[in-house]
Amino acid sequence: MGASAREIEQQIRDTRKRIDENLTVLENRAASGAVRYGKIAAIGIGAAAAAVVLVLIYRRVRRPTFKERVDRMSIESLRELTERLAARLKKPLGTVKVTVHERAEGPGTVERIVRKVAPAIVGTASTALLGRVTRSAGRGEAHRRAPRAD
Repeated sequence: MGASAREIEQQIRDTRKRIDENLTVLENRAASGAVRYGKIAAIGIGAAAAAVVLVLIYRRVRRPTFKERVDRMSIESLRELTERLAARLKKPLGTVKVTVHERAEGPGTVERIVRKVAPAIVGTASTALLGRVTRSAGRGEAHRRAPRAD
């Protein structure tokens, strides 16, 4: 005859156990794949955000050249700019007022330097002059003396 009820129940339990184990393995694989894809997505989003920030910083720090600024302008704004420049050039540049101040109470920079350096220069020059005069007087007498007879 056929299998007993106990054997059938045992087979059903074994089959359910294998199915549960297989489902657990599949769930773990799906979870690990989701984590992996989540990490990849997070890295991609982070790289894109960093690129956007770098571009914004680059544009903020680097000032566009004159040519780039003129290229971005429309024809109408360029015409307005030339008209404003022409109007500015037609206006007089302005006047220059020159004032002469009275002499300050204290000595100026050059005068202070001369006052500090002059005594040293005068002292050195007078010492040199006196030395020259005394040496030349001494030499003159030496030349006037009669030669010695040995």
